[in-house]
Amino acid sequence: MRPFAIPLLVLALAGSALTGCHRPRFDTPVDAYRSFHRLVQRGELAQAYDVLSTPTREALARRAHALAEASGGSVKDDPVALFFSNVSRPADVSEVTLAGEQGDAATLHVVSSGAARTVRMVREPSGWRVDLSEVLKP
Repeated sequence: MRPFAIPLLVLALAGSALTGCHRPRFDTPVDAYRSFHRLVQRGELAQAYDVLSTPTREALARRAHALAEASGGSVKDDPVALFFSNVSRPADVSEVTLAGEQGDAATLHVVSSGAARTVRMVREPSGWRVDLSEVLKP
């Protein structure tokens, strides 16, 4: 192998390892939440929206459609824009721990900016998802 090829190989392997660290993961509730948070921080809102549970996305789609109809079309029927409107870049999360897991549901303890909150997660066929369906009920 030529001497200049070795540094190129090392750079290529390091680059693929680094980019692999930011690939969304849904194997565990903690991984899925961290992926969601990272996507929102980077402004990748459509991808972050996909990390929401199916019931959460369905509830947001219904609300976006109702708002669009009530506004006579002046408000766009866009659940992604509805969910992330007026959202600034979230603060870094200092701690995400599994508080409990039962079957296809889990509860996380999330600490950000010194404030703690509980986040519900659900397991779907595609992996763990952030579930806000209870919060969105009318």
